Amino acid sequence: MLKDATETGFDVAIIGSGIAGSLTGCILARQGLSVLLIDTGVHPRFSLGESTIGETSYMLKVLAARYDVPEIAYCSTLEGLQKHVTSSCGVKRNFGFVYHHEHERQNPQEVTQCNVSDFPFGPEMHLYRQDIDEYLFNTALKYGATARQRTSIKQIEMTEKQAILHTEGGETFTAQYLVDASGERSLLANMFQLREQPPRFKTHSRALFTHMEGVKPFDSCTEPSGQPTLWDSGTLHHIFDGGWMWVIPFNNHADSTNPLCSVGLNLDERRFPKPTDKMPQQEWDEFLARFPGIADQFTEAHTTRPWISTERTQFSSRQTVGDRWALMSHAAGAIDALFSRGLANTTQVINSFVAILLEAFGDGDFSAQRFAYIEKMNQTALDFNDGLVHGSYIAFRDFDLWRAWSKVWFLAWNLGSSRISGTYFRYQETHDPTIFNVFEEAAFPGSFSPDLPQFQTLFNDLVALIEEVEAGTRTPQQAVTAISETFRQASFAPTPLNLADVLRQYHDGSTEAMRRMYEWGKNASPQELRRYYEYDFTTLEVLAQKATSSV
Repeated sequence: MLKDATETGFDVAIIGSGIAGSLTGCILARQGLSVLLIDTGVHPRFSLGESTIGETSYMLKVLAARYDVPEIAYCSTLEGLQKHVTSSCGVKRNFGFVYHHEHERQNPQEVTQCNVSDFPFGPEMHLYRQDIDEYLFNTALKYGATARQRTSIKQIEMTEKQAILHTEGGETFTAQYLVDASGERSLLANMFQLREQPPRFKTHSRALFTHMEGVKPFDSCTEPSGQPTLWDSGTLHHIFDGGWMWVIPFNNHADSTNPLCSVGLNLDERRFPKPTDKMPQQEWDEFLARFPGIADQFTEAHTTRPWISTERTQFSSRQTVGDRWALMSHAAGAIDALFSRGLANTTQVINSFVAILLEAFGDGDFSAQRFAYIEKMNQTALDFNDGLVHGSYIAFRDFDLWRAWSKVWFLAWNLGSSRISGTYFRYQETHDPTIFNVFEEAAFPGSFSPDLPQFQTLFNDLVALIEEVEAGTRTPQQAVTAISETFRQASFAPTPLNLADVLRQYHDGSTEAMRRMYEWGKNASPQELRRYYEYDFTTLEVLAQKATSSV
């Protein structure tokens, strides 16, 4: 079915060797295809996308099992990373959100947090991406991929039978299929004029970010508020009217050898336009002066690399697949780093894309129609994330409204993670590879809950509801009441999550809470979800232990 690579001819050429390109490359090479990874840069190198969520870590496990690449599984747990990859990553035991008012001390009671249990959805990780990306890149080479680093592409020709890549250095490569994983500056997006101008998304944010040393644990800068776990043991989000900041420590456990902390500021660019007369450091200093509750954490901090200051971070594409080509997630579009969904979307797209591509190599059909499922997945994932993030920026204007809106994220996180982990555990028990076909059979690919029609309606209703606050036709308090009532009427919603109690500050992600969630899933969930809760919780713990032992 598959041919050996010639010196310049390949089955698949991948533009970009970051995490998306290298993951795709190592899977395809392991499956026997000849793969070219071509990139203008070189490893190791700085990259964002550092905080994992349950959908990310379990999809990495799925990719490893489905495509027989154990190295990917090593990247799915902190223990696996430390043993096989790097000691530079941090641990994530919570999603923390601390609310601030400009020019005021932070009120320790204006916080929300979701703890992440050791099982089944954690602990999650803070990935030091330059080490992870290089490891996966080298894994692709180990399985036979060919690499060209520091190589710029001058021209791409797409014919009925192949893609032809001409480099600035005078080399020419051909491939039966072309994957663009190069991100916002996608060569294919430029070549085919795919970018929507302006982007169709409602989120309007820009970012300012770097790595730092000397960032204090926030726990030393505030009074205890009764949150389930220490702020420093997870991903901390400082939130305020008009934006938010991430604080992602890589040094928050005893076994880390990395002193760095990732720090990024995200601002609504309509309210806070990018200044033309200030350097990024000056803008950062002035921001801290406005928020004393945040500034305390940075009194001893210094940058270890130059600030990166972006324009609007959102971009979208009118099309993401074509005849013999596809844009991977971050080449297709982007929203905002809030809720750390970038890697989750990327791994899910790779999972289904590879399954369809391998079938295409079986019958020679590389048409855009063959990959229509990936088109839908790419576009829907972006649109749903836009709704969630845009709603969050609206909610940031009022702490009670934020508490209510965060239940939308909590529901999406639970349903999305349960779907992927449930499928993985079914495979662990049966070793039937056809179980993974569920990922290409969803009615709503790209949604947070892609099997459930009721979820799509609920999510759209909630987005429309909070946008009334932005339009001024509903007050924040009226929206809080309406969100609560909407959840109360959602008969399909998991009862253990108690979503109608929208002012609850702490979202319970403990193992015991997940046990109740699985009992609901097995006995009371909609029929479309039952297969993801097939086993009792004790069996799941045994399967999880086997999976951990194998890593």
